[in-house]
Amino acid sequence: MQHPNSLRRTKRTSHAHFFAILLFCLSFVGCGDYCFVFVSNPGGSVSTSSNTPSCQLNTSTGTVSLRITASPTPDAQATPTPSTIQHIFVTLRGIEATPSAIPNDASPDWRELAPQLATQPQQLDLLALCADSCEEKQNTFDDVAIPADAYRQIRLRLSPNQPATDESVPEENACGSVGFNCVVTANGEIRPLVVDNSPSEFQISSGHISGGFFQVVPNAAINLKIEFNPQSSLFFTAQEAVRLLPAFTVELQDTPESIAAVKQ
Repeated sequence: MQHPNSLRRTKRTSHAHFFAILLFCLSFVGCGDYCFVFVSNPGGSVSTSSNTPSCQLNTSTGTVSLRITASPTPDAQATPTPSTIQHIFVTLRGIEATPSAIPNDASPDWRELAPQLATQPQQLDLLALCADSCEEKQNTFDDVAIPADAYRQIRLRLSPNQPATDESVPEENACGSVGFNCVVTANGEIRPLVVDNSPSEFQISSGHISGGFFQVVPNAAINLKIEFNPQSSLFFTAQEAVRLLPAFTVELQDTPESIAAVKQ
């Protein structure tokens, strides 16, 4: 027969293990796909399981209202864009954000900020967009709910100039036969636009974000503005094409929880 003191020591040890496991589990709440479940069995033993697909520890979301604008350019002589470029057409097929500072391109943590672009790509003229005083030339997207988190990168995904046959394309294409991303010169010449990244996308990385992230708050709405800055962008001629290294400013507006500005 086991001595009563031994039983008490066994119970104290089991309880200590239980609370140690509990603290360990709580430390993982909200950390991606990991989820720990613990069960106290009769006799004081504790069993655990991890990475349980059906366990949702953090399901709170916030709402993002997104628009794209361009900063006002000074007079034609002051703008650094080549004087012959009158239009910069880009076709967006996705706008995404991720909490990761160094994400994998195929990571499931990318969250769509404009999911309608997947089936209805939009072609924008970056030089025709304007800021707050010109509402009709801003591109506003439907509100979207995404998981509450601190997001550290944004990417604007472009339709390739030669899309696959099963890819959606915009109904109207100002670039004609050169593709879906182009520049138009003052004399009407249309030249393809080249982007260094493959697949074609414009990136706003954590290193260019003021504070390193923008915050999506649970059960709250934020207004996110992505602004193209032609004065800070770089243009290079590449044979018959034009390379663009764009600069963007991203701001959270009218929300006290927001980080003031995000810059690239």
